[in-house]
Amino acid sequence: MQRLAIMFRIKPGTEDKVRDLLANYAPPVRVTADGTRMLSTSVFMKDRIVVRMIEIEGDVPSLMAHIAQDPSIQYVESELDKYVVDEDRRSANTPEGAREFFLRMGMEHITTRLAPLEGVEA
Repeated sequence: MQRLAIMFRIKPGTEDKVRDLLANYAPPVRVTADGTRMLSTSVFMKDRIVVRMIEIEGDVPSLMAHIAQDPSIQYVESELDKYVVDEDRRSANTPEGAREFFLRMGMEHITTRLAPLEGVEA
């Protein structure tokens, strides 16, 4: 499993609109043609900073190309672009645009700590 996180900033006064948009859009198709699976997504917001975390099993470039073509993601990204600060805007409706955005706004993964399975010593 891999975890990816991206962050972006939103314009002042748009917090409620962004919160509603990110909480209520239709989920994308979670499995790509090559079998890459999006296991989960989480969205966090503090003031005007949004962090989206994605857990996947498989190939990151395959997932980026897949979600760039998903109608649900195309909708939410086009709506979200109205609220993102100019410096953080992106073109997420093509595989190249999604890749550039992930590379530019991606966060460095430092560590993941998992609880040991029950009955297994750490």
